[in-house]
Amino acid sequence: MDKKNIELIAKTLNALNMIWFSLFFSVLLYVVAGIALKGFISVELGEKTLHYVRTFFYLISLVNITYAVYIRNKYVGKAKQKKSMEEVLKTYREAVIVSVSLGSMIGVYGFLLLVAGDRFYAFPLAITSGLLMLYLKPRRGELLSLLE
Repeated sequence: MDKKNIELIAKTLNALNMIWFSLFFSVLLYVVAGIALKGFISVELGEKTLHYVRTFFYLISLVNITYAVYIRNKYVGKAKQKKSMEEVLKTYREAVIVSVSLGSMIGVYGFLLLVAGDRFYAFPLAITSGLLMLYLKPRRGELLSLLE
């Protein structure tokens, strides 16, 4: 690989890592904000309504997890078939950004449950979001293997 290609790969990974870190850190901020806003902002939902909202958020989180991993694998598979380095980098960027965004949404669901006063069930969503985002983090080795 020449110096120009190495520089392009480094720029792509730096941009993806910055996006990933921003979204990952936002999940932590959702948790801190949800705890800090307790008492200032709250939504009064009945126990039955809260149960339905909680169930909906957990189900949509399962869909997000499944779809994020599927999209990541599908796009990485597409990237393997690309011929030029620019096409591989573009496809890999799309895979990372879409999948990590879906993972971050699970943290939003946890934040909404915190605001609704459902602390016990909000934290598993935040933890799941963080773990999924760690799994979906852009990897230099993975990208380099696509370019071989």
